[in-house]
Amino acid sequence: MALSAGGIGSGLDVNNIVSQLMTLERRPLDALEEHERELESELSAFGQIKSALSSFQSAMSGLSSSSKFKVFSATSSDESVFTATSGTSAVAANYNVRVDLLAQNHKLAAAAFADTDTTTAGTGTLTLSVGGNSFDVTVDGTNNTLAGLRDAINNDENNTGISASIVTDVTGNRLVFTSNDSGAANNIVITAADGDGNHTDNAGISQFVYGAGTDNLTQTQIAQDATILVDGLTVKSASNTVTGAIQGVTLNLKKVTNPAVETLTIARDDDKIKENVQEFISAYNSLKSTISKYGGKEAELQGDSGLLSIERQIASVLNTPASGLDYSYLSELGITTQEGGDLALDSSELEEALNSNFDGVANFFADGTEGFAFRLDAVATSLLETDGLIDGREESINSRIKSVQDRQDNFEFRLELIEQRYFKQFSALDSLIVELNSTSDYLSQQLKNLPGARSA
Repeated sequence: MALSAGGIGSGLDVNNIVSQLMTLERRPLDALEEHERELESELSAFGQIKSALSSFQSAMSGLSSSSKFKVFSATSSDESVFTATSGTSAVAANYNVRVDLLAQNHKLAAAAFADTDTTTAGTGTLTLSVGGNSFDVTVDGTNNTLAGLRDAINNDENNTGISASIVTDVTGNRLVFTSNDSGAANNIVITAADGDGNHTDNAGISQFVYGAGTDNLTQTQIAQDATILVDGLTVKSASNTVTGAIQGVTLNLKKVTNPAVETLTIARDDDKIKENVQEFISAYNSLKSTISKYGGKEAELQGDSGLLSIERQIASVLNTPASGLDYSYLSELGITTQEGGDLALDSSELEEALNSNFDGVANFFADGTEGFAFRLDAVATSLLETDGLIDGREESINSRIKSVQDRQDNFEFRLELIEQRYFKQFSALDSLIVELNSTSDYLSQQLKNLPGARSA
């Protein structure tokens, strides 16, 4: 709003007077703005609490169900021969593994061409089949070079699993056909409806025929299953990634060892379990630290009922012993409360418990009724869910922020009106002073002109 420059006539500093008055008038607005900042800080604090609680819940994921305790390591005696991974259904045991054959993709090579872009190979239709599934490629004057055939095969939308490439060896440029999948069942068969009328000779597109009694291509690699012996039992796989042979275990084959035998060791991974417990403890300590930061003296959420409720619900689980289980207290597994409230882990005590009563430790955390991780996860889920406690507190704060902002907008409008009124009043006063000064000067001059005044 443009301000009038009052006081020119009388010397009255209207702008300064109005500015000082408006400073006083703005005090309620300043208080509203400060209140908004406080509410924004509360909202941000709840955002941090939510993030810490979410991290805490994620940390419990490795402990909140019995299957999560079925963690096994799979160790190969020679990882250049095979590596292995294990899942929750694995069983601790040792296995003798011999790799006799690796799975292979079928590969066929055509006779050499002088070049890839100009030498042609006749016309007609090629039918390419792999694993019993076939597709047709029409060969005409637009694609009957090596490069054209390669692209026509690879780009065919009905391609059932054959890749074409060009390899240049000492004899020239050769079209190579490769099955996309390995295994004995994925043999490539190619037949031709040759435009020259002869569908099997080694001329025109018939030069690419293979299988069905005519082999005009050179087989450079046979289609082959992987073959391994596990404890003397023969296992075959179309892929070098072998699943199902050993319960819960995946083998990744790398090279043939026959007659050498390697050892696969499946063992319970206590280190991973201890890592999960430590992650749970660290996340709890972080959550506790975050709650203390925002709920402490003179902090954003000091005395906030929502934050106090979160503390109480988590403390209730930690302070309530598990009922009907082999272990009842965290301390029995080497998890103790330190001065200040943080949790700490004695790994040796946890390992001793795992060795003496593994199922008891798993149930202590993961039991579907009394498990600590199960109960804490249920609390976290309740707090974090839509329309849960935190969501409700955030909605409440946002509503209050909106109310404060509306009050600010209304007050700003009122201040504009007040400022206009002040300028109008003091500008009028300025004009009145000018008028009174002018009258005073006139009267003084008239008094000086009176007869008595001249003789004096």
